[in-house]
Amino acid sequence: MHPDASAAYPDPATGIEVKLDPDPKSVRAARAFVATNLRALGFPESVDDGVLIVSELSTNALNATVDTPFLVVVRVDAERHPVIEVHDSSPEAPEPLPPDFVSEGGRGLYVVDALCAAWTCVPSGSGKAVIATLRGRQEVGPTAKSPVG
Repeated sequence: MHPDASAAYPDPATGIEVKLDPDPKSVRAARAFVATNLRALGFPESVDDGVLIVSELSTNALNATVDTPFLVVVRVDAERHPVIEVHDSSPEAPEPLPPDFVSEGGRGLYVVDALCAAWTCVPSGSGKAVIATLRGRQEVGPTAKSPVG
């Protein structure tokens, strides 16, 4: 895990990011990063959904780009909703697979879709970013001064 050098949010819209190695253990690090920073930004009620969402998106990033790091960002949008972004080096947009009740995988985007207000995939550098907007809304400023990267 390679945290961003910034120790605080100069602007919650910019958010805080962490660059994670292409290793299955990085999914756990992504979950901890999102949980810590959603709480720090004043969204404790969004932690459970955010952790599940970043787990699915990080797993997809690892599967899409086996040998390159991926980036996780937590920020607040203009309407004060929490946002989680996962950036990877694959330009291929994720596609929900047809429902299959026998396979162990393939349900991740359905989980993401069920847990967030909206999600999208956009180009990012030479790859993509999957952006999930959570349902919570920030009523006051961040509750902590130093989110953890």
